[in-house]
Amino acid sequence: MAEIPSGPGENKDVYESHFGVGRRPFSETVHDASYLPLPSRDAILRRLKYGLIQAQGPTLLFGPPGTGKTLLARKLATEIGGPTAFVNFPAMPPLDLVSYVADQLEGNSSNGSGRTMLSEYRRLESILAESSARGEQPLLVFDEAQSIGDPGLFDLLRTLLNLASRGTSDLAIVIVGTTEVVVQLPDQLADRLSARCLLSPFTEPETAAYLEGRLAAAGCTESLFSPDAIEALHLAADGLPRRLNRLADLALLIAYAEESTQCTPRTISIAARELGYDLAA
Repeated sequence: MAEIPSGPGENKDVYESHFGVGRRPFSETVHDASYLPLPSRDAILRRLKYGLIQAQGPTLLFGPPGTGKTLLARKLATEIGGPTAFVNFPAMPPLDLVSYVADQLEGNSSNGSGRTMLSEYRRLESILAESSARGEQPLLVFDEAQSIGDPGLFDLLRTLLNLASRGTSDLAIVIVGTTEVVVQLPDQLADRLSARCLLSPFTEPETAAYLEGRLAAAGCTESLFSPDAIEALHLAADGLPRRLNRLADLALLIAYAEESTQCTPRTISIAARELGYDLAA
């Protein structure tokens, strides 16, 4: 077996030309351009949009780590359009959270000196009222919500929903987290949810469609994984997109090192062992 490059940056453009792809098809990304319209994902996207736009309530997107929740939330924000604030580290003091959301919606960073909760809350209130006057409803994507230890932050979200200059909430909120977040939400906020969407791992047909879609997006015209390899990939990754990306990328590198034109179950087994995934799971 040929030696696999392992140093920093050494695998850049290592296998792209070998397999005839324009870029690495399974590089990690949460950019919404990498979203693939699989039926289960599209159904959740429609449900979240309805909850936010038609039902005018906050929505919850939850599921196991690695299922693609952040990517789906970013795709949701793109489809809704308008100003969006992404909070990727929500476990911060309430004052910092209000300031951060206001800064993102306003497009600049505020001077930290002299801030108070009252002044920052009023600033955010003003930003939202101005957006409402323009016919916009900004979106707050509250990601990694399971990391919140202070229930007061959830109460703050509920308070922000009460900002309604024209009768309905001036701010749309989607809460994103692992399954633990379901029991963390206080009743006052949970009762206001207009949609609760569980994002599950891929089924095996979805895994096959995902692999094909990512390869096609990278300019590949041939299947680089045998049917048995796809089954092995699905089992080793437990249907989780994040794991699929890591496994498929390493498997292609291994196949390149062995001067092979297609990944086989053996290739997947080697990749799974190197990454510590259980192929028999």
